[in-house]
Amino acid sequence: MKRVNIPQPHQLDVVDVPTPQPQAHEVLLAIKAIGICGSDLHTLEGQHPFVSYPVYPGHEVSGEIIAVGDGLDLGLIGKKAVIEPSLAEGTRPKFEPGRYNISSNLKVMGFQTEGAMAEYFAVPFERIHLIPERFSHEQGAMVEPTAVAVHAVRLAGNVAGMDVAVIGAGTIGLLVAQVAQAYGAMSVTVADLDPNRRAVVESLGMLAVERLSPKSFDVVAECVGASLTLASAIHACRKGATVLVVGVFGSDVMIPAGLIQDWELRLLGSLMYVGDDYREAIRLLHNGAVQTERIITHRFPLVHAPLAFETALQRGASLKVMLTNP
Repeated sequence: MKRVNIPQPHQLDVVDVPTPQPQAHEVLLAIKAIGICGSDLHTLEGQHPFVSYPVYPGHEVSGEIIAVGDGLDLGLIGKKAVIEPSLAEGTRPKFEPGRYNISSNLKVMGFQTEGAMAEYFAVPFERIHLIPERFSHEQGAMVEPTAVAVHAVRLAGNVAGMDVAVIGAGTIGLLVAQVAQAYGAMSVTVADLDPNRRAVVESLGMLAVERLSPKSFDVVAECVGASLTLASAIHACRKGATVLVVGVFGSDVMIPAGLIQDWELRLLGSLMYVGDDYREAIRLLHNGAVQTERIITHRFPLVHAPLAFETALQRGASLKVMLTNP
């Protein structure tokens, strides 16, 4: 079968490898759609702080179960499924055992372990979620990033009736904005310098601006991962507001800490998701509260992965780039 390999920074290959076979309590997925994530791009560029090469990417995936290992029901064959790619064994946070997303032993498929940017992938049954039959596989591949957004918005608490802002109209920013809207935010404003991305925001029924006004919002989600945008998020807060740090930062940054103290702001980091966030993401996509059609801008066959990554690296010209298998 074909699979994508990043043997070292700035190199990406599509290689031939043996097709895996499911072991006990595993399913074999025929992978149909794979999203290219910003973290995949950081890996290719050599800017991901938590990987060792070679890396076999692929964590935003949807497929069809075509075989099962011992101990599983043959009735699963033919079902559509998505992968929750987090693997957390051993130590859990003592203060809240259910938060395995911040386990000290967390590994993520596609980064610290092999991912599913391939034609087939064997995965433990406990790491999959079945999706409705009427879901397209592209919708399925968007469950993972939608779960990221669900987790972030839930951390903020009840956003109903609040003025919410998002900095960055990339895939995650657009999904965070839609989840906040679905959860009853009074207003949702998305800031991005790119006019094409602002047009997508407006098509989704939200206000798009180049920059946020200061002291105007109850919740601000930073979805870029840059020093200036995090500082802007803090300045955009009203007193007592919440800043959600959703963007991935590759280095330390300077922030106006005095405002955090004086305005009693909450600064919250958000990492990935847990299973309930996945189930909620599937629900929101299923009932149409979160739309993904405008977010997926490019599609390539898996064998054209180098061109797909090249397109995704042109960040101003694309949003979600999707790889597909027949």
